[in-house]
Amino acid sequence: MLKKCVILLLIISLLVMCGVAVSAKTFVRLATAGSGGNYYRLGAGMASLWNDLFPDLQVSIQATKGSAHNVDLLADKEVEISFLSANPAYQSYNNVGQWADREKDRYKGMRFVSHVYPNPQNFVAMKWAPEIKSVRDLKGKRVSVGMIGSTGENSWKQIMEILGWTYDDIIEEFTVHQTCIDQVRNRQIDAAIWPDAAGSASYTEIMQTGFARFVDIDDDIIEGMTKEMDFPFTLPAGAFPGQDKPVKTFAGSAVLAAREDVSEDIIYKLVKSMYENQEFLINVHPIAKYMVLEQALNGQPFPLHPGAEKYYREMGVIK
Repeated sequence: MLKKCVILLLIISLLVMCGVAVSAKTFVRLATAGSGGNYYRLGAGMASLWNDLFPDLQVSIQATKGSAHNVDLLADKEVEISFLSANPAYQSYNNVGQWADREKDRYKGMRFVSHVYPNPQNFVAMKWAPEIKSVRDLKGKRVSVGMIGSTGENSWKQIMEILGWTYDDIIEEFTVHQTCIDQVRNRQIDAAIWPDAAGSASYTEIMQTGFARFVDIDDDIIEGMTKEMDFPFTLPAGAFPGQDKPVKTFAGSAVLAAREDVSEDIIYKLVKSMYENQEFLINVHPIAKYMVLEQALNGQPFPLHPGAEKYYREMGVIK
């Protein structure tokens, strides 16, 4: 009987110890975007890398509506780290633009971690709408502008401000990437205008339908959109199937951000492992080739996280 009691106590002790080990894990939630996009694919690779390298962390990814949604998730402490586009990140942090009427200082807890890649504004028109030769030609057309609350919709709202338009001037389609691709195949839209990186799967599929062509963004729109965080950008010829000429547009930086209350140690090792395992991330998504230390601070929309700063000082990025 005594022997059975001892064994039972040992089993209970082991279970308690296992429970402590599990509870000792720090949970890190990474906000991405729609499941067909670059943020989601690259985020899945990062989570896999970090979970393999750091047994004390449990990193999970969350599909979201995109950057404009992600700043709220960070501010409300629903995630620890997030992909963001620099423009909405800057606007929300500074309570300007689309965030001018939001609660003051709500977003002041966001901290910059790293530049990830340039994110150009793409604009394609369909062959059944040959009259579309500029953004202004979208008036009265059925246009995919991205999901409500996404970086794409935020960019489109800014473009409408430049043009003096409202949503009454187009027939808007708030769609995830895959839905937009289906709409192209079914001839249900005349154009799509939302940002995505060169070579992205979504625009690649749209171009592979044979129905779409790239259109330059109007000069005055580029000028208006590049007064804060965005910058003029030329999409090189051949970035997508059937895109034989360079395309004039603007781009923002896709960045990684964190809450200020995430520990310096966690952010330090996440950033360090990201750059030390770039080849792994490139195999997950070729867009990771843009993640180079020389450009680590590009598109910084708000203060740097101490953990990232520590690593960049070690590597000589910050003197």
